[in-house]
Amino acid sequence: MDEFHAHLWRVQRYTLFFLSACFLGWALFPDYRPYVAGVILGTVVSLINARYMAWKIGQVSSVVLDGVRKRINLGFMTRAALALLAIMIAIKSPHVDIVSTMVSLIFVQFLSLLLGFIQSRRK
Repeated sequence: MDEFHAHLWRVQRYTLFFLSACFLGWALFPDYRPYVAGVILGTVVSLINARYMAWKIGQVSSVVLDGVRKRINLGFMTRAALALLAIMIAIKSPHVDIVSTMVSLIFVQFLSLLLGFIQSRRK
């Protein structure tokens, strides 16, 4: 489980670096602010969804290790509702681009996949 948490922290660190670059781009390029705001919104929701999924995986693994017969789901509806909330914010706000929000909703998942491939190639 230590590798899982180390991978999660690495993904979170790279995502925060990406978000800081996005905030810098938002400040320096006023013409592209709606697009960058959409990327920021989608990436933040993507990070929240990834952290929530990791929390739910931790719950499932502790239930399995304890041997308790308890039904636990992985919170798909909660994660889908968060993504829908981000899209609705983008629709209602004229300062946030909808397409860039939708595209960046999967940023953390692709970053996690990429970092996993890199880590597996090193071993």
